Amino acid sequence: MRLRSNANLAAVVARAEAGRARAGGYKMEYSARRSPGRNTPGHRLGSAPATGFRLVLACASLLILPASPAAAGELKFRTEQLPERLEVGYAVTIADMNSDSKPDIAVVDTERVIWLENPNWQVHTLIQGQTKRDNVCIAPYDIDGDGKVEFALGADWRPIDTRTGGTIQWLSRPESADQRWQVHAIGEEPTVHRMRWADLDGDDRKELIVMPMMGRDSTKPLWMEHPLRVLAYHISDDPKSPWKPQVLNEELHVAHNFWPTDLDRDGKIDLLVASFEGVTLLQRGEGNRWTSKRIGSGNQDNPEARGASEIKHGKLAGGGDYIATIEPWHGYQVVVYTRPKDPGATLWDRQVIDSDLKWGHAVWCANLDGDEDDELIIGVRDDKEAAGRCGLRIYDPQDRQGAKWRRTIVDPGGVNIEDLTAADFDGDGHTDIVAVGRQSHNIRIYWNETE
Repeated sequence: MRLRSNANLAAVVARAEAGRARAGGYKMEYSARRSPGRNTPGHRLGSAPATGFRLVLACASLLILPASPAAAGELKFRTEQLPERLEVGYAVTIADMNSDSKPDIAVVDTERVIWLENPNWQVHTLIQGQTKRDNVCIAPYDIDGDGKVEFALGADWRPIDTRTGGTIQWLSRPESADQRWQVHAIGEEPTVHRMRWADLDGDDRKELIVMPMMGRDSTKPLWMEHPLRVLAYHISDDPKSPWKPQVLNEELHVAHNFWPTDLDRDGKIDLLVASFEGVTLLQRGEGNRWTSKRIGSGNQDNPEARGASEIKHGKLAGGGDYIATIEPWHGYQVVVYTRPKDPGATLWDRQVIDSDLKWGHAVWCANLDGDEDDELIIGVRDDKEAAGRCGLRIYDPQDRQGAKWRRTIVDPGGVNIEDLTAADFDGDGHTDIVAVGRQSHNIRIYWNETE
């Protein structure tokens, strides 16, 4: 890289619902230093300078290189805690809410959806108590074609209840800014868990892709009786009238997340799905038929909590691809898949680049240092032991093959990260990170001060 100028699934779910913080991990030392700050919105508002952390590793694995204080291109972040307290920060996304060309932050809480206005982070409530709790996932898009962003929302989250619950709706803007947004039903699917927008058919209009966690009527401990349905909803001509779903796939079991991307660069959107099966690639073929291909093995050690969990697609220097996952389900491994060296192989090559964590729960890929590749951003939700804290971890590829990675731990213990995303919040050309917490009930921005 170059220097830039500027357990068991039911038990797992039960622990999640209890929301208990845990202590736990590997021995780590960090030195606190005061950040001088920069001309960021949070700094201008007079927020107290956050304590920064620089990791000192006693040892490193063969795949992870330790970040030394003198390392060229060392990633540096300044932490800012936003004042709003959450019950559970289930999801966070980015949208320009007031058409000022600045990325605002939208957060899904158990009974409300809020947005925080850039740059002063004033909190606005979109809905409150208008859906069945818990709200769980969100996706921004101009649904009614008025040139302004609206949201699709998944609610009535009932983990392991595969027979009832799971509402899908969209939120429209009110006539007056001081009113709550309106909620319009789209459909229902038990254990609805993730949703995103993507143009699946190439008509320049995006479809809403919805994925439940489990198949209808499947039961613990293996959840294998019925596969889940990956659905695509096409917006009706009148968005307030019923939307018709298309079943893209009905083969997988216990899927935690998915990611739309053009993996094979053929101009069509593919879907990467993390499930008990591992990593599956869904592709649209002739006649709008979708095919599936298993390309990642996942961690198959425990039949009751196996495969892969979160998933994203990143870029290596020179244009290569990597797929990043947490494994197994809600697992303890950060895994990177790269294209197989054997041209006859169907499964991508699998590397575990970190296993010193407990309950990884968020994955993102973004260029944080201005070089040719995407850094891998991981949110850890639970503490492993006293030293293996929850929080933000970043992995920087050190070669074009994705064989070596440099790990940076940021703000250990600061957020029990349920979700995170990345955007340039202050327009300085550096991609920043925002994370939301479960047990910690908080929202933090990590301002990118990498030089």
